Amino acid sequence: MAGGFCFATAGMLIPVLVLKARKFAVLYTMGSVFTLSSFSFLWGPVSHFKHLISTERLPFTAAYVGSLLATLYSGLSLHSTILTILFVTIQIVALLWYLASYIPGGTTGLAWLSKFFGKAVTKTVSSSLV
Repeated sequence: MAGGFCFATAGMLIPVLVLKARKFAVLYTMGSVFTLSSFSFLWGPVSHFKHLISTERLPFTAAYVGSLLATLYSGLSLHSTILTILFVTIQIVALLWYLASYIPGGTTGLAWLSKFFGKAVTKTVSSSLV
């Protein structure tokens, strides 16, 4: 519930992201932390932590925690809007990867969607540059 509240509040700041990047970063990162914490409450903190540092989950954990810390650092210490947006994007991808990995066929579907959108973006960008 707290994660949803933080995500919704951060979502309201998207139109003014350039002006309020730090507030967005903090709210979105807190939403991510609360969402991840909710899994700890469901599974139990120790078993969830063991699961996160297991061999197959370690790349996700490193990407996710790294993006959380990098978002906060770039937004609160460096005051860099560009880096904040970059790390929030990485955070979104890592969170989607995490959530999709628990749905049967979710990672396959996510890989297909990313390939589909990647081709669409490449086609659009290349046609507008010509």
